[in-house]
Amino acid sequence: MSIRKLMATIPGLVAAAIVATTTATPAAAQGGVELTPWAGVYVPTSNSVSALGSDIDRDVSIAGGARLTFWGSGMLGFEVTGGYAPAKIGDETINETGNTDLLLASGRLMLALSPVDNPVGFYLAGGPALLARGSNPFDDDRSSTDLGGVVGLGFRFGGGDDNRVGFRVDLEDYLYNGDFGGGDDFQNDLVASLGVSIGLGGKASD
Repeated sequence: MSIRKLMATIPGLVAAAIVATTTATPAAAQGGVELTPWAGVYVPTSNSVSALGSDIDRDVSIAGGARLTFWGSGMLGFEVTGGYAPAKIGDETINETGNTDLLLASGRLMLALSPVDNPVGFYLAGGPALLARGSNPFDDDRSSTDLGGVVGLGFRFGGGDDNRVGFRVDLEDYLYNGDFGGGDDFQNDLVASLGVSIGLGGKASD
C-alpha cells in the first residue's frame, strides 16, 4: 500500500470516528469518550541498516498525533491512535541525513487496572498496528506499509467525574517486520508520549 492510497483512506477513518463518537455520547451513564492530542519521541531500537555498501542509522525523532478512547462501564476500553514521526535517518557512508516520514495507526484494547473515573489511573493496552513509510532509505521513490502489533502501558492524571481535562503518559512498543533496504527484519520501535485528554461525552463509571 502506498502513502497516496493510505492518505485516501483518512477521510473515511475520520468520518467513522465522528460517527462512533456521536453514537457513544448518549451513553453517559455507561462510559466516556476522550480525545487526546499527544507529542513525544520515536525511538527505533534496531537502528543500524546496511545494504548495497551503505550504512544507515535510524535516529530518534519527535512524534505527534491524537488518540480517541472509548471507556466502557467496567475495566475495558478501546482506543484508536494515529501519529506521525519524521523518522530521521543518517547515511554514514556519504554523511547525509533525511526523513522516511512514518505514519502510525493502531486499534488497542485498554485494560484499566484502577477505576476509570479515578483522578489517577494505570492501564495496559495492546492490539494491531499499521506503519507506513513515505520512502525507503535506499529508494526514495518507494513507500512501504507494514502490519504488526503494539503493546503499551500508561498513566492517567486528572479527568474523572468533575474534570473533563486530564493528562496521560504513554509508552508503546510497535512490533513488526520492516524492510529498510536490507530485507524484512523484526523491529520494535518505541514511542513515549505526553498527552492532554479532553472528555467529549459520557462519564466513565465502574
